[in-house]
This record gives sequence, structure tokens and C-alpha cells, in this order.
Amino acid sequence: MKHLIYGIGIAGSMFYVPLHVLAHGTEEEHQREIFMQNLIRYGFITSIAVFIILIAAWFLVRRRMKSLNVKKKEERIQRNKLEKAGKAVGLTSLLPLVMGVILGWMSASPISEGVVNFHHIHGLDYTSDGKEIFVPAHDGLKIYKDGAWQSHEEGEKHDYMGFSMAEDGFYSSGHPAPGSKMENPFGIVKSTDKGKTLQILDLYKEIDFHGLTVGYRTKDIYVFNPEPNSRMNEPGFYYSTDETKTWNKSKLEGIQGQPTTLTAHPTESGIVAIGTDKGGFISNDFGNTFDAVLPDVMVAAISFTHDNAVLVGITGKLLRLSLDGTSQSDLNIPPLDKDDAIAYVKQNPQDPNEYVFATYNKDIYMTKDSGKSWVQTVKKGIASNQD
Repeated sequence: MKHLIYGIGIAGSMFYVPLHVLAHGTEEEHQREIFMQNLIRYGFITSIAVFIILIAAWFLVRRRMKSLNVKKKEERIQRNKLEKAGKAVGLTSLLPLVMGVILGWMSASPISEGVVNFHHIHGLDYTSDGKEIFVPAHDGLKIYKDGAWQSHEEGEKHDYMGFSMAEDGFYSSGHPAPGSKMENPFGIVKSTDKGKTLQILDLYKEIDFHGLTVGYRTKDIYVFNPEPNSRMNEPGFYYSTDETKTWNKSKLEGIQGQPTTLTAHPTESGIVAIGTDKGGFISNDFGNTFDAVLPDVMVAAISFTHDNAVLVGITGKLLRLSLDGTSQSDLNIPPLDKDDAIAYVKQNPQDPNEYVFATYNKDIYMTKDSGKSWVQTVKKGIASNQD
């Protein structure tokens, strides 16, 4: 019931806040995934329980049959009835057994050596040393290190949303892993030990921010707030410069269209960019006013570089723009499927020629020469683990 009320609140707030910024994972999608996970999990438990009960009943029937004297007519008739019942119970027990096997297989994670699955991709970014890439993927963090993807083994496998890396760790919102002692939703949390532990910052158990970004060094936090809460009186675009101690509401003047993505400048406080279905927009005053740097185009991904430019993913292209929009260049990228687009893109903080991007179809590509050549490390959500 709590999730239902929360979902209704978010749906209602869409009349006030353009929440297409949540296109990378909506609350409705999350609740549907949780429902399916619970259906599979409890379906498996129920199937096995029913199977055990039926087998126990079958043994009781067989035991009763052995106690009957077939030389006596009444007991012989009773034995024949029990024999038919036993066969029926035995055959019926096959159904929950088969269902249990199927549901168990569906809930099991791949165990093949070297195989890493990305059920969803909720972001990506480099660590401050540029040696690792973190991807929140619904079932915990996936890490690219030393030429291979691996599932993060430290900490719980939380469903991180609004994931944003900083120089000393990461910030995120989201939902706790199954069996976790943490409450749902996260509000805003921070980790400085790669997710081993989480520090609760604000709005814990109140809000899941799917639209969240943090400045890499400035630590400016920007969120699309979907509904009134204990810290924000109304839906809207908010920012904090002191790690959630205080919040300010931005005016969003100059924004056109429905937001799809957002990013904070890594080193300059107050600079934030938003991509919409009508273009790319940059603000120098914490989101109060915006100027269009790429008008009249659908922007699927946007990200500031660490050398004072902005990367913009549009249909079939990856652009590099100056902050004032006067200079533009196309980065060569591999051809994408017709129904696909770049969902997230980042530059290595230690190497201006290295980029990584992920697509909506869960492909991940990397380049170390500014796009002259690319290596695909994940295809349709399956890591290749080839350097």
C-alpha cells in the first residue's frame, strides 16, 4: 500500500514537474520490477511448499494402503480407492515441481565465469583516479577494472537511482537490496568506500530521486523533486551547496520541453545543464535561468567534461560543445540500432581522450583516442570482458 500511495503521488506530481527526466528508470518501472521479483520469489517458495505437502500426502496414502488387508473386501475396495488417489496426488505434485524449477531458474543469477549481466543501467562514471568505471545496474554496482567487468562484492546490492560520482565517492538515491535492513526509499545517500557503507544525507524513507546530479568537485546537488516533502514545500527543481543542509528552489526560466537528462559542472559551482526533448540548456545561476546551447533537437544524454566542454547525445550522434554553444564537433561513434540512443556518457577525469557511453539497449562502448576507435565491452546487457 505504501508503494501504491507513493506511485500515485509521483503520477500526480507530473502535472507540476516535468518528470521525463526519469526516463532512465521510472517509479512505475521500479514497482513493476519489484512486483515481478516478489512474484518469482514467493512463487518459487509456494511451489516447493506445495510439492512437499503433496509428496507427504502421497507417502501417507502409500502407508495407509500397506496397512490394509486385501483379503477383506471392504479394505480391498478402500485400498483401490487410495491407490487411485495416490496416483492422482503423485501426478499433481509434478506441476508445482516443474513450476518451482522454472521459477528457480528465472530467479537465479548467471554463474558462468566471466559473465556479468546488466539487467538495467542507471548511470555510469569514472572513479577519481580514472582507473575504474562504476555502473549502477538495478542489482548492485558493476565495475570495470583492468579490462574486465565484475559485480561489486562489497556492500549490499542496492537499486541505485540518480547515481552521481564525485571525486571522493558517489551520491545516489534509490531502493534497498532485498533483505537489507535499510528503509525504502533512500532519499539521498553518499558513499566514500565504493558502496560498502552508505551515509544517509536527507529525505530518507521519503523520496526516491531518479533525477539527481552532483558536481564532481563542487558537491553541488541538484534534484527534480516529484512531490512535497519535509524539506521541499512543492515539486520542482532544487539545489543544495552544503550537502543537503539547506535547499533552494530554482526557477527553470528558459527551459523548453520535457527534461530527459541533467548534469552538474564538475568544478564550477552554479553551472548545471539539462537536456530535454526540445534541446540542450545550460544555466550559470543554479538553474534559475537557462540558455539553449543546442536548440530544437531531442537530447538523450548530457554530461560536462573535465576540460570545460559539454557532451551531448542525440539520435545517432555524440556532440562536443563549448559551454556557450558557439563551438561544436562530432565525435565519431559506432553505429547504433535504429531504436537505440546514448543514455549516459562520461569523460575520464584523468584522460581527456577517454570516453565511455551506455545506450538504452544496454550496450557500453569505450574509446581512448577521442572516438577514432571504440571497443564494445557490453552488448545487450552482457559483458564481454575483453580488453
